[in-house]
Amino acid sequence: MQTLNTPDYIVMGVMLALSFGIGVFFAVRSKNTRENYLLGNRQMGVVSVAVSMFVTLQSAVSLMGYPAEIYTYGTMIIYLFISRSFTYVAGVYTCLPLLYPLRIVSIYEYLGRRFDSTAVRMMGTSFGMLQTVIYMAVALFSPALALQTCAGIPLWMSIVIVGLVGTVYTSIGGIKSVVWTDVVQSVFMFGGMVLVIVLSMNRIGTLQEVWEINLHEKRVQLNELSPDPRVRHSVWGICLGGFFNWYVNMFIQSTMQRMCAIRSMKGASIAFLLNIPMLLLYGLLLVITGLFLVAYYFTTKCDPYQAGYITNRNQIMPFFVLDVLGSYPGLAGLYMSALFSGALSSLSSGINALAANTVEDVLATPLRRASERTSTIVAKLAVCFYGLLAIGMAYLIRTLQGPVTQMIQAVDGAAGGPLLGMFFLGAVFPKANKVGALCGGLSALVVTVSISVLQKLHGVATTPLHPAPLDACAVESYQENSTMSFTALELLNTTVPRDDIQLSHHKTLSDVPFYLYDVSYMWYGFIGFLVAMVVGVITSVITASRYPQSPDPQLLFPFARRLWKKVSGTNGMQLTPLPGNETYIPPQKDSQEDTPPTFNSEVASTVKMPSQI
Repeated sequence: MQTLNTPDYIVMGVMLALSFGIGVFFAVRSKNTRENYLLGNRQMGVVSVAVSMFVTLQSAVSLMGYPAEIYTYGTMIIYLFISRSFTYVAGVYTCLPLLYPLRIVSIYEYLGRRFDSTAVRMMGTSFGMLQTVIYMAVALFSPALALQTCAGIPLWMSIVIVGLVGTVYTSIGGIKSVVWTDVVQSVFMFGGMVLVIVLSMNRIGTLQEVWEINLHEKRVQLNELSPDPRVRHSVWGICLGGFFNWYVNMFIQSTMQRMCAIRSMKGASIAFLLNIPMLLLYGLLLVITGLFLVAYYFTTKCDPYQAGYITNRNQIMPFFVLDVLGSYPGLAGLYMSALFSGALSSLSSGINALAANTVEDVLATPLRRASERTSTIVAKLAVCFYGLLAIGMAYLIRTLQGPVTQMIQAVDGAAGGPLLGMFFLGAVFPKANKVGALCGGLSALVVTVSISVLQKLHGVATTPLHPAPLDACAVESYQENSTMSFTALELLNTTVPRDDIQLSHHKTLSDVPFYLYDVSYMWYGFIGFLVAMVVGVITSVITASRYPQSPDPQLLFPFARRLWKKVSGTNGMQLTPLPGNETYIPPQKDSQEDTPPTFNSEVASTVKMPSQI
């Protein structure tokens, strides 16, 4: 079994030093204001923000998880990258024109304005922060698991090292350091994948040969058309359910911060659309890597999981990389740097977003009269707190089993689906009120969390595809007097148990009646969205007489404005008062996308502010 060597550690150290150095650079150069720390003074470039937006949502989870997913369950996951690309198009026509003109710092401020309720705003903040914390923990856990596989380094040590580096450079440099480290880290991520594919060809063969091996071993699966929502991956589930599971990321704090950090709405639209080719290229590289992973172990005839060399299927990708690149000094370290880059980008973006939520939502009242310096210091302390929290959470989830990609999407769907429903409830239905938002959001969260927990406890697990044979492992074991697998396990020094299928999961879908908790995790986001919308609309209709709503059209999606304008027959559209006795003056139609929003203080002085925002 190969292990990391000195050049590998040097490459990893260089990557961590670059990330830390960028944070120090922007800490020295940037002004110490809250606007600059959280939004880069809303003057950041389109391309850099687009790359940061992409890298933020693509963590070490995807680098490790999707090749392992193809090895274990096949290539149906290809459709996921196609469905995700459409979410950015939807974002250009929904969240971008809704949120960008408001010039808010926290995305959940919209909920407070729209429903005129602090309770709705805080509930949305809680949902979003919960989703972000769990996502950061899983993203931080993944490279630590890989480093444990490749070097025998204890899990806690890897988590602490990566977590502290990300926390420190984020706390001192703010959003600018996060964005530019994301740009640097994207080079490591793409470079690491390309390197693995190119050097794998020397060991395995051409892409055509690899494809034929995958066809023979039935890994190429693209025609699962079952309408049964319990099927783990079907075309319908991935295309529709996967769309909503990813669409929730258009309405999270880290995405909104990047969107609002760009100079103009036209630039923000370009940044959204630039994510589509990056996502498709990234997905293609991940799929090709997974195909090479399959071909390699079926050619060498030694499945590392079945042989006991690894104790978790999520470790198979770093084990494969170490085997293929281990003889090239520094190259295995480059791939490990790619994993760390993915983890650092997700961690830094997450804790920066949580700091913004803390300052703008949780501590908004105490900090209302605080100076810019005080607010910035509080934001930096919040970054440190959430960084340490992510480190602790990452260590606590070490015993969780199953594909890390499934974990992260289940979290996005279970927590993000209800939140997405609350945003759509307010942005589509003018008569929706705060009671409907509260009831809809809570009902949806209870449903999605219950489904995910019951699925883990009592659901029918999907049987993995047949593994690679153990012929070569058996031969080597006999030659080593059957000590090879024990030596490998001792080298791993792991505390993570094997993720064998539990005995209670030996049933198949055809053996049991339909239970909601057997529904695929791909549908969690859609279920949460639908429950929040339906319950919210019904509750709002019932309570309409007590809590009437006449929201400003600016707080609705553009298509909803046009729709309800036709229905109601009204022509006028009010202006939305903003904090600080200012009012938003929309740019003229011919320059709407090129000119940043402006403010008219004279008009603002005549506008009466609402009692609650």
